[in-house]
Amino acid sequence: MRKIIITSHGSLAEGMLSAAKMILGNCDDIDAYGLDTYKEPKVIFDLIKSKIEENPTDEYVLFSDILGGSVHSKLIELCNHTNVYVVSNMTLAMILEMKLATEENTAKILQHTIESSKKGTLIMNHTKALNTINQGLEDDELW
Repeated sequence: MRKIIITSHGSLAEGMLSAAKMILGNCDDIDAYGLDTYKEPKVIFDLIKSKIEENPTDEYVLFSDILGGSVHSKLIELCNHTNVYVVSNMTLAMILEMKLATEENTAKILQHTIESSKKGTLIMNHTKALNTINQGLEDDELW
């Protein structure tokens, strides 16, 4: 089984989980740990480490907010487990894509998710926005 864990500074992790629940409904297999609640990266690390040790056959995808941030840096230590992946600079789209993925190969899903995130990161200005509106781009085309 694949477990998704969202981590962050502040309450971003809990906010991401809230947004995922709004869009997807049931997200019981996703946990969120933010520093507003857990205060120190080590506390988050210890909680996740316990989960990994309790369920060593599961795979864990740990999303963090900032590459090299205190939470991300601490979580990298969990990669000494072969069933743990740490992903930085998370977006809601990444979390949704991981949750909805049917592919069994986690590394393959993550690679696709990161590529999708790069393609989905756009800069809009007046001209580009008008062109997009005039083309009739629908939400479905963004996914």
